[in-house]
Amino acid sequence: MPKTLLAVAGTIAALWLALAVYSFTLPVVFLHYSATATAPVTYFFNEDNDIVKDHLAPGASIEFRTARRPHADYFIDVSLPLASRDGVEIRQPFSRVDVYIGPDTKIERTVVKTDFLARIASE
Repeated sequence: MPKTLLAVAGTIAALWLALAVYSFTLPVVFLHYSATATAPVTYFFNEDNDIVKDHLAPGASIEFRTARRPHADYFIDVSLPLASRDGVEIRQPFSRVDVYIGPDTKIERTVVKTDFLARIASE
């Protein structure tokens, strides 16, 4: 009985570890909002017509994990429609994308990285 219980616990732990590694290594998109901004900004994150609308406080960053093997027409659109009407469309291939939003709520720059290890780097 103890050996069976230990085997089941080991299998469950291995499955959880595999799931964590799989989730942690998905391609990622980060939104970074300038710390010198004075008010939150409303953003829309449209991942292949799955839309997230939320606010980002000054100095904050948010992370979105994306599809590992997207279809041919897959896209991501990040926009700031209520502030500056700026937006950026992201298409594959990418491993990590950093979108920097300035204090004037305009997208200052977008950095696209394609190497695998970029997606697991934290900022």
